[in-house]
Amino acid sequence: MTGGTWRGWALDALALALMVFGVWHVARVLPSRAVGNDFAHCYITSRLLLTGADVYSMPLQPEYDRFGFRYTHVIPTATNPPLLVEAFAPFAMLPPWGAFWAWTALEILSLGCLLLLSWRLTASRLSAQARRLVCAGIVASAPVYWHFFFSQWQLLLGAMILIAYTCLRNGRPTVACLLITIATWLKLFPVLLVPWFLWRAGPDWKTRGKCAGAVLVSSAGLVAIGGLELWRQFWLHGMKVLRAWIEWQRHFDFTVPSFVKNAAWALHNFDPEWTGLHKWAEVGAVCGIALVTLTYGVSWWNAQRQKDVDMEGEFCLLSIAMLAGIAEGWGHYFVMLAFPVAVAVARVAVRPTTGRVTVLGLSFVMLNVMGDFRSPWLEFPASYIPLYGLSLLGAFFAYELWGSKPGTANVTTIARQLQ
Repeated sequence: MTGGTWRGWALDALALALMVFGVWHVARVLPSRAVGNDFAHCYITSRLLLTGADVYSMPLQPEYDRFGFRYTHVIPTATNPPLLVEAFAPFAMLPPWGAFWAWTALEILSLGCLLLLSWRLTASRLSAQARRLVCAGIVASAPVYWHFFFSQWQLLLGAMILIAYTCLRNGRPTVACLLITIATWLKLFPVLLVPWFLWRAGPDWKTRGKCAGAVLVSSAGLVAIGGLELWRQFWLHGMKVLRAWIEWQRHFDFTVPSFVKNAAWALHNFDPEWTGLHKWAEVGAVCGIALVTLTYGVSWWNAQRQKDVDMEGEFCLLSIAMLAGIAEGWGHYFVMLAFPVAVAVARVAVRPTTGRVTVLGLSFVMLNVMGDFRSPWLEFPASYIPLYGLSLLGAFFAYELWGSKPGTANVTTIARQLQ
């Protein structure tokens, strides 16, 4: 057996081991999560909507008790945007146990969509064996585990955003903009990608204007589905609870705003009576917006310098900046890095160097260190290890945009692969 054959067998064996571990790691914890958050929160708030109750002011604890869920006292009322509450309503029509497994099936389908598109969009640069290893690594990752643990929405959002990107690459900008608009109204933070989709919708302002009109019209329709009053209640009550929860959170929120706020708080020994916490939360939010703005500036400046637009690199970099810059970015949000991770591996495979391999390897390791560190002297710096990994991955793509060839298939090739 040749060395290449042995290497292929080794890669497949490692991929299989990672896949088995990932599936087992999630499957063993799923049954116990059918009564926990965030599934319970989604189920109860959608039930309130279905029964005509006041979604955003109704205390949740009695509903948790009634359905046998475990109550989380720090979230006393609903916090999800109205469109998300409405989208979950079909699941809330089912008994809790059936709704949980139906939602889990949708999570699995969304993960499969992310993996399939990542597989196809890197096919010209990675062998099948390498892509199997990448997909298996994603399944075995900490973000995927925590996503299923909390029964969250980011796999679905990530699939929608990646489909939107694929549509944009295939010359269907209006469909792409409609998809990113729906994702925005479901969880709000994808709005940070909307300007990029409009910018890359076409080379002329007529096409961009058409897509902007589609975004505005579809936004009005999505708001009208729930009604202005429901959105008013969300901004008045839901966002108030959410902001307070984010402000007091010390762990598992791996964003720049959280880092800035907690760095200041750590200097005051995390004193719960410290009066400057709210001010520093606002400073952190400004820093997050500045980071995203800077990333747009890098993308625009690079587009002026380069003859060939690296849309793939821009999309990956801005996706990373979005996750780093938002106020709330829990560990399970990082499932949306599936495509950037696959692209990074593909680009290193095309042009491997010791530095690139080292940076990428360190990034992947740190992105999966999502422990709960409560040591007095390690708690703050160690709690943000995934953010350091995210920063390394962002630096990788910033360098790709600034000084190297995109190394990506052209639009025609990608369209042909997806047919």
